[in-house]
Amino acid sequence: MQQTNIKHVYITSVIVCILLWLIIYKIPDYYPKSPYYESDSQEDQQCTPTTFHIGEWVYDPSSNMLPKYHCIKKKFAHRCYQRLSEPEEIDRSRQIMNYRWKPSQCQLQPFDNDLVADHLLQNPVLFVGDSITQLQFESLSCLLGHRFGKREVTVNGGNPRIRVNEIGDANKTAVAYIRSDYLLRVNDFKVMEPFDSAGAQLGSGENYPWVHAIPNFKYIVINTGPHWHPHEIWGPSRSEDELLSAFEKAMTQLYNYLKDNVRQDQTVWIRTTPHGHANCSQYTLPQSTPIAPSGKPGEYEWHLFKEFDSIWKNIIQRDNDARFQIFDVALMTNKRGDAHSRPDKDCLHTCIPGPVDYWNMGLFSFI
Repeated sequence: MQQTNIKHVYITSVIVCILLWLIIYKIPDYYPKSPYYESDSQEDQQCTPTTFHIGEWVYDPSSNMLPKYHCIKKKFAHRCYQRLSEPEEIDRSRQIMNYRWKPSQCQLQPFDNDLVADHLLQNPVLFVGDSITQLQFESLSCLLGHRFGKREVTVNGGNPRIRVNEIGDANKTAVAYIRSDYLLRVNDFKVMEPFDSAGAQLGSGENYPWVHAIPNFKYIVINTGPHWHPHEIWGPSRSEDELLSAFEKAMTQLYNYLKDNVRQDQTVWIRTTPHGHANCSQYTLPQSTPIAPSGKPGEYEWHLFKEFDSIWKNIIQRDNDARFQIFDVALMTNKRGDAHSRPDKDCLHTCIPGPVDYWNMGLFSFI
């Protein structure tokens, strides 16, 4: 009887070892990995706002985002693949979409369109900023368009002059965008309410009030920078130092306002600003190292975008409030001199589909 028990224990142990070997080494190989989610033996952590932007663009035609695009009908200048009268642009768009972002220190969560749509119906996101922020809104609208349609404006604070883009289902707004090139009034750095004057404009664009909409959203993504230029409104010398000083004062004032008005269950991401690439038609592939702006005339102070981002990073790090986080997309996007909307005419905006889609994949990984 004792020998029989020993034999049973031995057989059971062998079976357990075989099962463990299969589970650890063999069974995972039968499950195909998503092209947006790669296991790395060194780094198996999910991406965060501080790790997402470190990595490389890899050639992978299977990652092409166009089949996932269901754009709500709207004229939008940076959907480059729609330029049917320009065959070279269609080919260029295809090349842009054949590269995917591969973080080196983390894993991107697979982008499940329906899962994202369901989540945002319960936890909506507001985008606020200039036309680069509009790129991110448009990208997400195209990725979720199979579920969502346009909604009547609900978050303009009662002022019909404030243009708001909203998408969602019949009952709820899931994603909204308000254009605010400076985030506050540049004359006096006032955080504007719905019926306040927008104040001075330093170029074409809009500067709508937006903070009235904060209570309606779980997540807020904000950005400003490209419309800030040396000007006598900042100081008599029209210098870059005066500009940077004004920017720091303005963003500190905005941050203090938000700190007093954002709920504990909300998250505000301050998105960094990718720079343009002068003479961008020279780039036909992603770069392994970003090509920094020279600061020469005609580059629209692109070289200061890094300074603007540093000001925000210092504000966030100094206060260490978990509600406020940097959403860093600059490094990864600065490697895509090949992806701009109109080579040598618009070398700041990028085409969609393109790098901006990966901003939204990163955003989904964070939330």
